[in-house]
Amino acid sequence: MRKLLITGLLAGGLLPAIANADITVNLPADSGIDSMKVYHAPILKLATAKTRADRGMVEETIPISDNKAIIAIDSIEGGSRYSLVFSETDFITLYVTPEETITANVVSFSPFDYTLAGSALIEGINEVDAISEPFEKRQQQLMASGQPSQEQMMGIYNDYLNALKEYIDENITSPNSLYAVMNLQGEDFITAFDRLSERAKSSILYPLAEAQYAGEKESLEKERRQQEMASGDIMAPDFILKDLEGKDVSLAQFKGKWVILDFWGSWCIWCIKGFPELKEAYEKYKDELVIVGIDCNESEEAWKAGVAKYELPWVNVYCPQGNPLLEQFGIQGFPTKAIIDPEGKIRNITTGHNPEFFTILSNLIGK
Repeated sequence: MRKLLITGLLAGGLLPAIANADITVNLPADSGIDSMKVYHAPILKLATAKTRADRGMVEETIPISDNKAIIAIDSIEGGSRYSLVFSETDFITLYVTPEETITANVVSFSPFDYTLAGSALIEGINEVDAISEPFEKRQQQLMASGQPSQEQMMGIYNDYLNALKEYIDENITSPNSLYAVMNLQGEDFITAFDRLSERAKSSILYPLAEAQYAGEKESLEKERRQQEMASGDIMAPDFILKDLEGKDVSLAQFKGKWVILDFWGSWCIWCIKGFPELKEAYEKYKDELVIVGIDCNESEEAWKAGVAKYELPWVNVYCPQGNPLLEQFGIQGFPTKAIIDPEGKIRNITTGHNPEFFTILSNLIGK
């Protein structure tokens, strides 16, 4: 379950900046850490950025003396997001306004645990975060008891969502409701966002919530389009992409066989986790099935190195940045696999590493 520790949700408009506003970081006595990376950027830029360069991100190395560090808060209208990074897995993300003085106390690094103080609304944020705690414990207990099913885990997650939505209903006029709403997804998020009060919209997080709203709308539209495309009546969009030798490969040339289009990248952990099962399917159905690996969102060099590293035996092509193919298939996550029948019609589109995909494939091929 996603957690996001936030400070600086304002009940009204922005207040005048106060000098010496800062974040004080206290570490355990045995931390052994003498510096940390700090990344900060204006919230308004993060909400509207189209590229990384648009985010206005600033990177600093902050010294730690006697297990304590002081970080000055930017005097930026609309507030800033700060990420305090101690290692790849240990970091704190918080949102602050220029008038605040925040304290971050790192309780331990194994496991990583910390508390935040300095804003009257932190208690409200902690109240929202506390909703997930009993459900996380239930998941941990279930995992400790054996190999839980996906249905069992999703049952607990759905219970959490219901508790979160109940909290939103009871606190719909509170600024805390915006934070709670941002922990929802899809239709749940859209419905709750549309009910937000003007008081909730005064939060410095509102621009990020608006950006999330646009993203959720786009995602739902892509899901709708994918479901429509996978009806069995829609011809798959044809394409021409280059293979490892620089030769043109088109989808049309495989008509008459079943085809799996595997949209992946060597940067994608779940893409890689799915390769063993995909290789099994390739061996099982290779007389009637073609697999086309479509590499996305990385350099050609990284693509070729990934194909070699993971020994991918099927057709491999490269999809350059800006190619319309991802939009045509409504790709919104990786891996995404599409099954095309011998007539060239789309029969299934599956996003994520889902073992059920191979059951669907077997049922479609009839073996």
